[in-house]
Amino acid sequence: MGKRKIDVSVIVPAFNEEKYLGECLKSIAAQKTRMGFELIVSDGGSTDKTVRIAEKYADGIVECRKRGIWIGRNTGARKARGKVLVFVDADTRIPPNYLDAVHAVLRDERIAGVSCAFRFDEQTRSLKVIEELSNKYLLLKGSIGRGEILGFNNAVRAETFWRVGGFPDRPLEDGALAKELLRVGSVVFLPEPRVITSSRRMKKGGTFNSAIYYANLMVLTQFKRIPLQELFKYKNYLPIR
Repeated sequence: MGKRKIDVSVIVPAFNEEKYLGECLKSIAAQKTRMGFELIVSDGGSTDKTVRIAEKYADGIVECRKRGIWIGRNTGARKARGKVLVFVDADTRIPPNYLDAVHAVLRDERIAGVSCAFRFDEQTRSLKVIEELSNKYLLLKGSIGRGEILGFNNAVRAETFWRVGGFPDRPLEDGALAKELLRVGSVVFLPEPRVITSSRRMKKGGTFNSAIYYANLMVLTQFKRIPLQELFKYKNYLPIR
């Protein structure tokens, strides 16, 4: 990695992501920016070609022995040198101006975290509806500084990230992180640039059931001290990786 100045560290957690990882890392490597940035892949013990693909693009590959997207991100962040941490999931592609955009937002020290709008890699009617409604809802929350952190694309200053303890080990760890960040500043949501992310989360259990699943988890994450468990069909987090 040399001794070049690193402004931003991009962390990509991965476990058996050979299908998606190459395109994700290409999109990060293709950033049009004058900033120095590093790319770190945090591998959770992949048995496919994930590590081999990562070696083509990453400045560093770290091994995360414990399974879980939250600890994968935190393990990668511990190796990061940048003052700004960007987290991108292995099945997500970012546009060439992404790093410049989120870095510019975080220059305002009143802002604790930022995520950007998204579109799905597949564009069925039901997916388009969820995509549009989600982005509008998140933009509305972000406009008053009460935005959400989307795990598949987000940025936080390193000092702030560790101040709140990083990603917690909870259902919807990204929503839980947003809640902690809101204690120290605003969380904003940008309508542009827009990332492209896989629709596999929605397709796995059916679009409607997946939407209900994540809505259930969001409520349980936001109101964890209230005994709501028995009201919901989905009581536990069921990871897809």
